[in-house]
Amino acid sequence: MSKKYITPEGTRDLVLGECKIKRNLQNKIENVLDKWGYNEVVTPTIEFYETFNSGFQNLREEDVYKFFDNKGRILVLRPDMTIPIARVVATKFKDVADPIRFRYSADVFRVNQSLGGKKNEYTDCGVELIGVKDSSSDLEILVTALDVLKILEESEIKLEIGNINFFNSAVKNLNLQEEERLKLAQLIDKKSLKELEDFLAQLKVTEDYKEFFTKLPWLFGGREVLEKAKEYSFNDELKESIEYLEKLASTLDELGYGDCISFDLGMVQRLNYYTGITFRGYVEGVGAIALSGGRYDNLIALFGEDRPAVGFSINLDSLLDIMKDKNMNIKESYKLYYGNESMVEAFKQGEMLRQEGYVVEMIFDETLIGGVKKEKVGKKI
Repeated sequence: MSKKYITPEGTRDLVLGECKIKRNLQNKIENVLDKWGYNEVVTPTIEFYETFNSGFQNLREEDVYKFFDNKGRILVLRPDMTIPIARVVATKFKDVADPIRFRYSADVFRVNQSLGGKKNEYTDCGVELIGVKDSSSDLEILVTALDVLKILEESEIKLEIGNINFFNSAVKNLNLQEEERLKLAQLIDKKSLKELEDFLAQLKVTEDYKEFFTKLPWLFGGREVLEKAKEYSFNDELKESIEYLEKLASTLDELGYGDCISFDLGMVQRLNYYTGITFRGYVEGVGAIALSGGRYDNLIALFGEDRPAVGFSINLDSLLDIMKDKNMNIKESYKLYYGNESMVEAFKQGEMLRQEGYVVEMIFDETLIGGVKKEKVGKKI
């Protein structure tokens, strides 16, 4: 009985031109980030489970790949790059002046739901801007994200922006248990309207609050959404969150990015992680979220160094399919056929052609008598 050698669930092989497409895309992204002054950092693929458990706070063991070292300590394949960088900043950059700009390109690993269509291994390219709390750093990170998405020249892009403080300001005076607060945020973020309505019916909150949270998932779209959100803002903090987004929107519009941005006040994922703006990038033809990020001012403090930060990562693998048609260009190449007598001459010719920029494939044919046979072909790369 023959064995079937397959890859583990959620992983894939990259074959033929896919590796080149991915490498070219990664190089383009890294080139953009280099021009913004971000320096590359490389962290271990393996980290201690406790490092991520401290950073995520509510990390579920079943969501990560775990194993043990020779001392019995739990290790994980990194499910995220922001937390390793927070660890690096807190341990190795205590005396370095702000701001600190890091970029990375790394494989990350997460155990996603079976048959959910998500990859368990993929490459993240991203940046972290550390040590600047004012609006200028939020603006920088948003424009950097848009510049990265602009690499996909012929595809329509959209950056959807939210503010976690809008939700937090609404719930802070409610006597909700932590599990209730997280569940409420999850239903709003996923726009699970019927479940949200049923869940609100169980909570001990007033009708005004129930109406507010029911409308929150619908507050997405263009700048008119911010005007609508003002109508629902029942305290000053809610209004400040909207005014902050309005300020960012005006500046992005002046910079020429107005058509590329929208807003979603119901974007409230990962409450224990983000502390300000959150955003997601979408690309025409890509079914998944291509880019995501936000402000996380409290994370690095968990590792002993209190510094604000904001960043984003782009899922490189999610973009491969739409990049194929743009990268599979036809380039002149040669096949050189040679026999025993013409071996040296064939390799000399091949070297000359490669120096001229051609792709050259060497093909040995022991039956070939005489000189080198050169065939000009087109090759997809």
